[in-house]
Amino acid sequence: MESNDTYLIKRVAITENMDNAHLLEVSGTCPLCGKYMLVAKGKRMNKLYQIAHIYPNSPTSNEVKILKGLERLGANCEEFENKIALCKDCHGYYDDHKTKEEYLNLLRIKKGLLSASKAKIATSHQDLEQEIIIVINELSKIDQQTLQKMKLEYQALKISNKVEDIYTLLKVKIETYVCIYFNFIKETFQNLDQAGQINFELVASEIKTSFLKCEKEMISKSEIFDSLVKWLKSKSVGSSSEACEAVISYFVQSCEVFHEITK
Repeated sequence: MESNDTYLIKRVAITENMDNAHLLEVSGTCPLCGKYMLVAKGKRMNKLYQIAHIYPNSPTSNEVKILKGLERLGANCEEFENKIALCKDCHGYYDDHKTKEEYLNLLRIKKGLLSASKAKIATSHQDLEQEIIIVINELSKIDQQTLQKMKLEYQALKISNKVEDIYTLLKVKIETYVCIYFNFIKETFQNLDQAGQINFELVASEIKTSFLKCEKEMISKSEIFDSLVKWLKSKSVGSSSEACEAVISYFVQSCEVFHEITK
């Protein structure tokens, strides 16, 4: 251990609340192998995970050498930012076979989790008018015949101006939702707005604000899209993920979500 390294401090015991926070952060699955980290045994849930240090608390001379100059998270090695829940197998392997590449990979995963958490906290304070739930509910009732009548022609889409080619899967997903549901969602919003049941401008403003909050915490458009879908689903309990994806895709097309790509 480098005695003059102020990042390294005495090990701090993990409280039950902090343990739960780490498990919640990774949604109960090991971020390295995908294994579920709790198992039911009788009436109890057994832990199959441990809280790992990303940068070691007591690095060996070899670890100091291979990790020298690399980014470290948190003000010291015992902060939440430098720890992550891993299954026992992955934790053991990481501790015994740490390489620069494996360290940077775990660092990247943790930074992504921290960004997602910040975006979730930011959008959780963003209220969504109950009225948008009406639109989501209407999506669940739509029949195939109505969809066919309202389907957009593919060439009418402008998603390519908003989503770069590196996001191929996201681009295809949004284009598909817009192609099938855009006109239906647009007409539903218009009818409800004209009937005085919703205020479309208010709904659009809330979606835009949530997008800007996510954009502040995340760079990846795929992650931003997923965060907005999760936020919409959390605000409209009982709605399907697909319906929420269709609505967020509508707002990508109508300009509340994502900016036009600058050439």
